[in-house]
Amino acid sequence: LKSISDNYQASRLWEKGFSGQKVKVAIFDTGIDLKHKHFNHIQDRSNWTDEDTLEDRLGHGTFVAGVVAGKSSACHGFAEHAEIHTFRVFTQRQMSYTSWFLDAFNYAIEERINILNLSIGGPDWHDQPFIDKVREMSSNNVIVVSAIGNDGPLWGTLNNPADQPDVIGVGGIDYKGNIAAFSSRGMTTWEMPRGYGRVKPDIVAYGRDVPGSSIQGGCRTLSGTSVASPVVTGAVVLLASTIPEAQRSRLVNPASMKQALVESAERQRNAGIFEQGAGHLNVYGAFGVLSNYKPRVS
Repeated sequence: LKSISDNYQASRLWEKGFSGQKVKVAIFDTGIDLKHKHFNHIQDRSNWTDEDTLEDRLGHGTFVAGVVAGKSSACHGFAEHAEIHTFRVFTQRQMSYTSWFLDAFNYAIEERINILNLSIGGPDWHDQPFIDKVREMSSNNVIVVSAIGNDGPLWGTLNNPADQPDVIGVGGIDYKGNIAAFSSRGMTTWEMPRGYGRVKPDIVAYGRDVPGSSIQGGCRTLSGTSVASPVVTGAVVLLASTIPEAQRSRLVNPASMKQALVESAERQRNAGIFEQGAGHLNVYGAFGVLSNYKPRVS
């Protein structure tokens, strides 16, 4: 398989000198090995679990970071010069708690993270402290990208926080452009039965057999919307680096980035709006939107 970044023509932006420079990306996952050879800039690692380690014992966090910012020629990510900040919020037993996430979110705000990947989710949109903290992230100009869930093909199976309006919710497709059977479908169920649900996911990206970094040092493939999410996160990091640093705080925010992604997305003919949202990620098209971007309502 080609590197996932090749499928989205990321090299067209690399050739212009953009590769994630001075963009802080947070990976909320299972950690990472500081000496892993696939990464240029592991800027910070933090552990929020009850296990006394920063290392990745499962491999999921390493994989996600590789899709976003890996430099291996065999499974190259989107933005190899991004500043990687890993937040270990899952144990080796794949356990986590809301309180761990809340503490980690606070630290991300303090560290002035620009983009945050959440390859996680759950059906409990009644977890008010978690929901409010995600909103606080957006209020602090952190672009949150999250997996829409692997509960498809049933309808109304969206996961939180990807179903929140301020979050970029990502569904999965295969290399033929078909919506992956596992990808959760809309509409949102928050509003029912007193109202009509919103359109989600916002966008779809490749989520089946995606290449990424392994903890052994090579490459591997994984499937799921937890894989599609870092594809979009990597693209967002790359796109953010195309904006001059002096203008980023003014022009790059959760709203403007979602506008760029949604307005440039490519509609898939064989899927409805509650399966694909605006359509398939179009990195260079989003670059075109951001290149001439002026704040506006859409």
